[in-house]
Amino acid sequence: MTDTAPPEVSADEPGSAPRPGRPGPRVPLIPGPIETLGLAWRRLRRMSTALVLLFALAVATLIATFIPQEPVIGSTVREWRDGTMGPGEDVAAVFDALGLFDVFGSWWFAAITVLLFVSLTGCLVPRWRTFARNVRRPAARGTNLTRLSHQARWDRPAGLSDDEVLDRVQRTFRTYRTRRLTSPGGAAQLAVERGHWREAGSLVFHTSFYLLLIGVVLGSAFSFTGQIDIVEGQTFADTPLGYQSQTAGQLWGTEDHRGHLTTIDDFEVTYLDGDDAFTPDEFVSDVTFTDPATGETRSDVIRVNHPAHFGGLTYYQRAFGFAPSITLRSGLDGSELYADDLILRTGPNGWWTGRDKITQGSRDPDRPLPQIAMEVIFIPDARITDDGQFVNESPEPNDPRLLVVLYSGDDLGLDRTVPISQLEWSQDDVVDQAMVVPGEEVGLAGGLFTISVDPELPMWTGLQVSHQPFRWLLLTAASLTLMGLVPSLYAYRRRLWVEVHDDHVLMAGVALHRKARFDDEFESLTERVGDVLHPTARSQR
Repeated sequence: MTDTAPPEVSADEPGSAPRPGRPGPRVPLIPGPIETLGLAWRRLRRMSTALVLLFALAVATLIATFIPQEPVIGSTVREWRDGTMGPGEDVAAVFDALGLFDVFGSWWFAAITVLLFVSLTGCLVPRWRTFARNVRRPAARGTNLTRLSHQARWDRPAGLSDDEVLDRVQRTFRTYRTRRLTSPGGAAQLAVERGHWREAGSLVFHTSFYLLLIGVVLGSAFSFTGQIDIVEGQTFADTPLGYQSQTAGQLWGTEDHRGHLTTIDDFEVTYLDGDDAFTPDEFVSDVTFTDPATGETRSDVIRVNHPAHFGGLTYYQRAFGFAPSITLRSGLDGSELYADDLILRTGPNGWWTGRDKITQGSRDPDRPLPQIAMEVIFIPDARITDDGQFVNESPEPNDPRLLVVLYSGDDLGLDRTVPISQLEWSQDDVVDQAMVVPGEEVGLAGGLFTISVDPELPMWTGLQVSHQPFRWLLLTAASLTLMGLVPSLYAYRRRLWVEVHDDHVLMAGVALHRKARFDDEFESLTERVGDVLHPTARSQR
């Protein structure tokens, strides 16, 4: 038997080649810094990445609705950190480290926002460039039309040249983009296409979303919203400390308050009739705006849904109520303990309620002073029933009465940052109470105090002051969204060709979008082209 195996050759023999060995494990290619950046950029510019980043922003916004935000309600955040409220000090410390108490001002929220804008820019710019190139490109020449699934043939009209035939056909495609060509076979050809508005609408829609995000980010950074309550005849100055509550953007500072003066010249409210007698029909504030820096003065009217504008700020009518002028004096020496217009807010049955503190008290053990506060219930049109109860007949102050309750105690919570309307007082803290008629003086606590109410009974108006410099960008984005949505849903890419041969006319087409609907469209186009090619046959039908 012949041995067919190759002879073993020793690598040590002179002139011998080394024996090829088995390939070793393949070493993975490790990308360098430039390749890594390119890979990251390609990943970032994908629309799927933009959707993931958008979802991350939505999750962050959802977190901000469940966890108190320090710029909005700082007192609640402090109580969470102290452990008096919330899940405890340890959890609050974790939230603080992650920046969850100020989500919209945290570094990670800013990083996600920047990455989202970069991703959207990387998605939109190439699409716009490609769209512009496709729009400028003329309709392409058609080849092998007999292989297309949608075809129609007609006899060539007698006595007409190729250009005259195409002139007739071209009149049926006025909403299409057309181009005269010569087919590869030498026949006169009309290339027809439409549907670029679909891609344009899609780009406008996505660009509007891009602008919407820019408007939201810039608006939240430079915006300001504050609420003020002003009594008739009084003036409010646009200063950081003058607002009852306020929400400012990250880039809105105290220097942006320009000190504009707002004076309430008059306030008027009208009510509905019948069963809705306590429902306001309209409430209007007559105001005078003054700019101390320039001396500009302007009078205006603020109604519900009809704001006023002055000095870059917008004033909205928000609320209203009574503000009786109350004076509390000491019954011992007649000194004035309290004298102010008390803001009353609406309560049940058309009544108005309000609270205020008389004295803050003292925590000094050497000079312990109690805290004193009062609560007022105002009945505009009071009537006493047979069982001795007060009821309110109408919202107008025809027969006003004020029930004043005086509280006193070592700790009524008046030194806390919680609004006084949210404090809870017990019946043991009640010193005395009395029903007061405006214009009269009533004694309290056995003559230790006297209280009186001015009979004028002025009203207060609640205004919301807003600064929204990029609201126009939001409105523009919303308009572009609607403008881009219609063509992106109802415009379809269609391409057609009409060729004129010696004995017949051929039309063929193809659908690039919504192919199922192209059958009916092509049949309609076939009828129209047939009618213009052979008008005599159309008249005989």
